[in-house]
Amino acid sequence: MTLEEIKRDLDFLPEAMVEEMLSKQKEVIKRIGANLQKLGSLKAKVREALLNLGVIRDFADVVRQKSYPTTVGVDGTRSRIMQLSMDTAAVAAVAVEGLVPPREEKIWPKPHHIVKIFQLEHSPVTDELLRGLMFSCELELACKAPHRVVMLDGSYTSILVATGQCLKQRDNGPEELRNEVESRIKQTLENFRIVLTSPKIDQIFVALPKYTERKEVISLLQAEGLTDPILERIDDRGLLTICLKSQEFIGPLPLQKPQSPWHLTGVPEEYISIREEIINAMNELHVVYIKPSPVHPVLRAEIGRNIAIDERKLFILLQALLEQTVVPGIFEPYPLYIADVFVKHVHGSLLELREAAVSDMSRVNNLNLTDYFLLLHDYRSREDFE
Repeated sequence: MTLEEIKRDLDFLPEAMVEEMLSKQKEVIKRIGANLQKLGSLKAKVREALLNLGVIRDFADVVRQKSYPTTVGVDGTRSRIMQLSMDTAAVAAVAVEGLVPPREEKIWPKPHHIVKIFQLEHSPVTDELLRGLMFSCELELACKAPHRVVMLDGSYTSILVATGQCLKQRDNGPEELRNEVESRIKQTLENFRIVLTSPKIDQIFVALPKYTERKEVISLLQAEGLTDPILERIDDRGLLTICLKSQEFIGPLPLQKPQSPWHLTGVPEEYISIREEIINAMNELHVVYIKPSPVHPVLRAEIGRNIAIDERKLFILLQALLEQTVVPGIFEPYPLYIADVFVKHVHGSLLELREAAVSDMSRVNNLNLTDYFLLLHDYRSREDFE
């Protein structure tokens, strides 16, 4: 491809619009720079306060004989092609082994992915149902993996909220989705309880959100009297990324609870006991922050109480996170990164497969191809994937 053939998004915008955007973006960058300067000046105070509180620890201080734990990362996606006549939707989840060791010796049932494709009537609650099914598939793969450390992309809060919204709307959506959700309720709830509690003595489940607004550490600093306006505008990951040194970690700290109690809506009466176990486990979640290397941001790891109170399990978890976050430029554990790459291609693949299927329909007798193409046309340009 020649340079003349390469098109940028800016090439398609009016010149005056580009100039205005550039002017406003420069102002935003200046403000970001000013905030970063404030953070830099606060760094020494933050480290001093955290050291005085005794919450900063070094991985070398808790190191034991290395066991090279097996790891797996699980990520999922949902995709919806909104067509003139009907929707085509897909839910997918993928599990990927970590870098070291290269192979899990225990039986790992195949396939290591789940894909479901639906043809749906239009509905305003389709997205809620798809998102709930996406997490259901992720939980299923996570619980099937025999690996020592099982990493889930995202936060436990996201799973809780999405599952509740899905169950609440399960009677209102397209029939095909309603049936799928109904058939998976019990197993989804049981799987969620398992990943929250890590009941097996030799297995650890951990949730690793990329984006977070949580402030467990900042709240701790503010309670000790450290106040600065910049602390109101940043979260723990942003602050600790510049304040922690390589292989330092903080925690486990109790996960910051919402203003209102945790709740899981839409659960059928026969599964109320499982719901209560899930809520209890959410109330006992803890968080650990670890800085893998000088060139990686801090990782936020959400773990259950069984791991938080067990120093041996905590060491194994930290070891796994450090071993899987070694590639410069990849800012998350390797198996989660690869799983994310896979699922991000589901939407584009679904579009390509649809075009291939449409081409095959040209061979069908007595089919008005003009009507067929129009009814399957996307009603607007969109990329609806997560």
